[in-house]
Amino acid sequence: MAIARELKCELFGVKVYSDGFIDRTQHDELFPTASANAQQAYLGAYSKDVVVDSSTGCWARIFLPESAAASQAQAQKKRLPVLFYYHGGGFVVCSAASVLFHDFCSKLAAGAEAIVISVDYRLAPEHKLPAPFDDCLAALRWLQQQALATGCDWKEPWLSSHADFCNCFLMGDSAGGNIVAHLGVRAASEGVHPLHISGLILVIPFFGGVERSNSEILYGDNVKMTLQDTDNFWAVSLPGEGADRSHPYCTFFTPETRALLQSVKLPPSLVVIGAEDLLYDRQIQYVEFVREAGHSVTLLEYPQYDHAILYPEVNNAEDVADAYSRLKEFLAKCMGELILTETE
Repeated sequence: MAIARELKCELFGVKVYSDGFIDRTQHDELFPTASANAQQAYLGAYSKDVVVDSSTGCWARIFLPESAAASQAQAQKKRLPVLFYYHGGGFVVCSAASVLFHDFCSKLAAGAEAIVISVDYRLAPEHKLPAPFDDCLAALRWLQQQALATGCDWKEPWLSSHADFCNCFLMGDSAGGNIVAHLGVRAASEGVHPLHISGLILVIPFFGGVERSNSEILYGDNVKMTLQDTDNFWAVSLPGEGADRSHPYCTFFTPETRALLQSVKLPPSLVVIGAEDLLYDRQIQYVEFVREAGHSVTLLEYPQYDHAILYPEVNNAEDVADAYSRLKEFLAKCMGELILTETE
């Protein structure tokens, strides 16, 4: 006899029941995955999977531009910036292997001429916050060990041959943008030598709060993500009993975070948002919050866009091309020179 369960909420195919049971069957159908391929380039890049932390099962997918792999001689003279990428999905859905993000990172590596490391962090409700933050920090520490050549069982040849460890960037969209906000402060506070974080890139970052903002009220019924969706994402991902949207993982804008921001040197940030995103007001608040703490923030805003930017499948191709161009300009500006760094 089948067990009758009470459905607590459903988030993009993830069914969460009141007794704690979680069914991801429909989610896996909605978000198909792609395999890495280190032998054949796809959308301008090769890819491979590496284990970041065997104790948690955290892994990452590395993307190497086809142009870099094609010229081993040039690889000895030129190094590529390393761009960490943290996918979106409200901390609940998708993975680094999801076709949407696999394709995006392939294009990003080729277009930005960068090594992209897409982190597959653990998901809620099975693994509540700060598990995603911890996994993304573990990936950063793993790269740190690669740069130091200590504490790891093997050297990743794509990194040892091509990576410029002095020009690393943290980039994420939606929930991934929230990760960048928290991890950027933490990396600046704790240090990641010999890595150098040259910039932070937050695309439609996912923040919340108890009181409804004007943009949440105005655009809360958007098709791509509703206000009820955001409430449910936070309800199943925040830690502990009784945690609400005043939690610093959600709101970010706390006196403690302000004090920490004022005590560290944060790298320059690029924040990419859509003016019709229901999270627009909170994203603007982030920009102002970081600027008030004395840090450089560049705001790139697109009118008539909601909670989806940089994906040509759902956006105007000209706007996507413009965003990519601005992204490359930001990378170059943070590095102080061309995207590909000359070495002596």
